[in-house]
Amino acid sequence: MAIVIVAAMGLGISPTTQTNAYAAGPKYQPVTNDIPTEEWFSFKGITLQPGEFLDMVDTTPFLTTRGHVAMYIPCNSDGTSRISFVQGRVDVGVNTLSPISPEYLPQLSTPGQSCLYHFDIGTPNGVTDFAIVNTSHDPITFGDRNTATFSIAEGLKKLSG
Repeated sequence: MAIVIVAAMGLGISPTTQTNAYAAGPKYQPVTNDIPTEEWFSFKGITLQPGEFLDMVDTTPFLTTRGHVAMYIPCNSDGTSRISFVQGRVDVGVNTLSPISPEYLPQLSTPGQSCLYHFDIGTPNGVTDFAIVNTSHDPITFGDRNTATFSIAEGLKKLSG
């Protein structure tokens, strides 16, 4: 349900100044106001098999240029994540998903159980799709406290026409 809420956000964003985002194609305008500040996700009860992914957010037609994610997720005993976070654009015939390197926060983590990671998202030309991938060799079942926050600070909104 949170995916639908975030994906619909581009419909009511008010305009600022006009620009042409070269890699975005059609004319887009930068947006820094009227953006939902944060979405919260619970992964409770979800199981990801090795190599399986979970699509967290699709902001199409809004292109995210700057934002932030914090995730409290299962981790190894050395504090390394058992999942990868990827961002990019996935459209017909286009797949630019690439991994993001999270920062591990040991003071708020319990290695071997769940760890807190955070990282910035977005690119200058904008991205629309955000997902997690089980990069371990074992299934991962998320527990009660496994959550993520997703916030967008800036982006590009497609101009009509």
